[in-house]
Amino acid sequence: MNEILQQLGDSHCHLNPECTQEDIDKLATILNDLQFPQYFFHIMTTNHIDLFLLDSLLEKLDKPDIIVPYFGVHPWFSHLFYIDEPETEPEFKNQHYSKIMVPPPSESLLETLPEPISITQHITKIQEIIKKTPNLVYGIGEIGIDKLFRIPSNGFYGNLKYPCDQSNPLAPNRVIMSHQIAIFQQFLQLANDSQKQVSLHCVKGHGVLFNEVVKYKEIKYILLHSYTGSIDMVKTWLKKYNTRVYFSFSNYINGEKFEMLEKILQLLPIGQILTETDMPIDKYFNCDNSQGYYMQLQGIFEKIAKLKSIDTKEIHENMIHSICI
Repeated sequence: MNEILQQLGDSHCHLNPECTQEDIDKLATILNDLQFPQYFFHIMTTNHIDLFLLDSLLEKLDKPDIIVPYFGVHPWFSHLFYIDEPETEPEFKNQHYSKIMVPPPSESLLETLPEPISITQHITKIQEIIKKTPNLVYGIGEIGIDKLFRIPSNGFYGNLKYPCDQSNPLAPNRVIMSHQIAIFQQFLQLANDSQKQVSLHCVKGHGVLFNEVVKYKEIKYILLHSYTGSIDMVKTWLKKYNTRVYFSFSNYINGEKFEMLEKILQLLPIGQILTETDMPIDKYFNCDNSQGYYMQLQGIFEKIAKLKSIDTKEIHENMIHSICI
């Protein structure tokens, strides 16, 4: 890892949706043989599976503080969770998915979907993981809303029981916005109660997202990951939150839209810029492609640095501040 990377941090990355326990074991071995700065990987959870896997990774690392774990349910997995208790247990699966999807799922799609998971029980598991490690540095994420998302034809990303049909990867079904928002609110409340930062996902719903976030006054910091909203929304976030909002940029999303990146950066103070990959780290390191991963992080920094007078030390300071340290 070169000097530039030593100073940067990855403020938003993942485990691959198809990651397994075997992959975690391999990843832990690889990371234990390498040297990383403290708080380098900010790994998001998105569902019930990667929550278990991230917990396992933290337990297997010699220096678990190279990771900042984030706990949440991504909108792409929001349909797997329910809020209200089942009314009639035998038919609840059908009732749940029919209620929160448009159109209701076909019989073939319903077959691929698991029994719905209680969001209350899921959050309880998150709290148990947090309590295991005194003074754990963590955040809430990845959470948010997505108006374009469609359900995969095999029920959800990473469903190993039903491999995805590559000729028809997406079903016509979408998760209704009211359900996405209801799941989102559960985690905004968790962040509010714990006075933590949130890492937010948003596609085509930035106004709705903003209107929900502002209801929770005790959330410490707002991290807008791979920001793709409008210039006007940048101004709205800055006006409301001042120095409590961060804009995080990735190479494969923001780096490809150089003109828009330039316009956003012109509005941002130096102290509110973060770098990220939004990449599955296990897929890179387990496949002996760490350089590919590093290029994603260094690539977005170099593009930002061409447009804004900012150095790696300042990015690092922003990252540390954004995780409530």
